[in-house]
Amino acid sequence: MMNKKNFDRFFRGFHFVGCAVRSRSIIYLLGRELYDLEEGEEDPEEGDVKKLVANIFLDEPEDERYGASVLTGFRICNMAVSQHPNPHSVTIDFGGGVYVRGGGVVDTEPQILYDDDKGPQRGGVLKLRSIEGYVYGVGGRRSVCRREGFNQWAPIWNELPLPKVKRNVEYEDYGFSDIDGFSVNDLYAAGGRGDVWHFDGQCWRQIPFPSNVDLYNVCCGGDGQVYIAGSGGCLFQGRDDRWRQIDKGCTSGWFNDMVWFQDRIWATNDYGIKAWSGKRMESPQLPDFVRSSTGYMAAGDGVMVVAGMYGASMHSGKEWISLVDLLDLYERYGR
Repeated sequence: MMNKKNFDRFFRGFHFVGCAVRSRSIIYLLGRELYDLEEGEEDPEEGDVKKLVANIFLDEPEDERYGASVLTGFRICNMAVSQHPNPHSVTIDFGGGVYVRGGGVVDTEPQILYDDDKGPQRGGVLKLRSIEGYVYGVGGRRSVCRREGFNQWAPIWNELPLPKVKRNVEYEDYGFSDIDGFSVNDLYAAGGRGDVWHFDGQCWRQIPFPSNVDLYNVCCGGDGQVYIAGSGGCLFQGRDDRWRQIDKGCTSGWFNDMVWFQDRIWATNDYGIKAWSGKRMESPQLPDFVRSSTGYMAAGDGVMVVAGMYGASMHSGKEWISLVDLLDLYERYGR
């Protein structure tokens, strides 16, 4: 159980909006400041809401287990882990602001440049994904960039066309909400309304996808199949030009994250966790402290982490363990 000193110093006043796995013993959590509003008061601008980047060293004793930085001026953020040139977490907001923690570095980097012709990004950063140790960022207008090293980003959207649009609302028909890959030379990116593309390391090719539903998640499974989820949690399975819908939908809204863990697809949003049963996405049996951690997830090195409004938990490969149980901590130590 976390002591009051560590709770007050590292986690009080935040809830979780992301997570990342550096190794089975080093976990990163992305937090967002909690705040109260008086009647009639409007929410603050997102850039005025503090963000938290915390690390947990599970093999260390209690007094050496946690570390954290508080960020200001960052808008909606995503988090992933880069292994190049050495392991570290990368937190990026929608506009391309970058914060690095780990690998001997704790620092804010210059913003990822926005340029329609040269990049590295041309549509904001909506999602991060670590593929073969490299962090990829995707966004609107079919933007794809890759982190090559500290403060080094390269555009990967060469030859990805930008359709001509007559109305701004048409921009929502295409662009990327997520990316994943079996390797850096076998990537799938998806978003918009059925806008799916494949990258072979040299060229991008549009995939003839069987639906124009809004797409939000991509996961390359350990079974050699690609899984793409859209509105309502509808789920498609396929690869190359062969696709089929395997679930019509199982949730409100859409999934925030979707990962491959223990030979099946898992997904989560603020309403719960779903896992593939062999026939459909279903709600697995979970301990109470895990159900209160739903919202975001990440997997790697044989473990899976979930994090959300009321805490963070991890499946060790054998069992669920609590990382930060905010409900219990506030009950123990007060608001």
